[in-house]
Amino acid sequence: MRKCVIISILLIASLVLLGPGTPTLADAESDAKTDRAVLKAVVHSAATGLSAIAVKKNGKYNAEMLRKYVNAVRFFDDESGYFFIYNYTNNYNVAIATMKDWPGTDKTNHQDSHGTFIIQELSKLAKSPAAGGFFEYYFNNPVSKRDEKKISYIEVIPGTTLYIGAGVYLKE
Repeated sequence: MRKCVIISILLIASLVLLGPGTPTLADAESDAKTDRAVLKAVVHSAATGLSAIAVKKNGKYNAEMLRKYVNAVRFFDDESGYFFIYNYTNNYNVAIATMKDWPGTDKTNHQDSHGTFIIQELSKLAKSPAAGGFFEYYFNNPVSKRDEKKISYIEVIPGTTLYIGAGVYLKE
């Protein structure tokens, strides 16, 4: 019961931060600093909250709980915002809202349309002293169904070898 309440609080906090009316780069009035700040805040909140409820002291985690959280949360006015979780030691996907066949698969060799090994680069960020950061790449936008430039922020989930991230599609 306690875990359900905490998950509900996390979902509500995420949706309040990124709910309807939240500026995105798609809006002419929005700027990159705002989007970066929002991404960083929501990812940090999700990482610390999930660590508290889905991670045991020995570092083992409840993958099903992580997937339920990731699958439930969509944000930005067009719902193009979503979370993803990977293990930085082996590049295995744990959860991603838009690719239901990815969890449990190795994405080491996944490249964007420009040849960037996306997951390898994100995992390098997770292994860095900062344990996260921003990264730009190309990815299929679930709303437009087109490959678009995206900036994501990732952060290690405390007590694990996992990182959670979210991104925003950039207008070129």
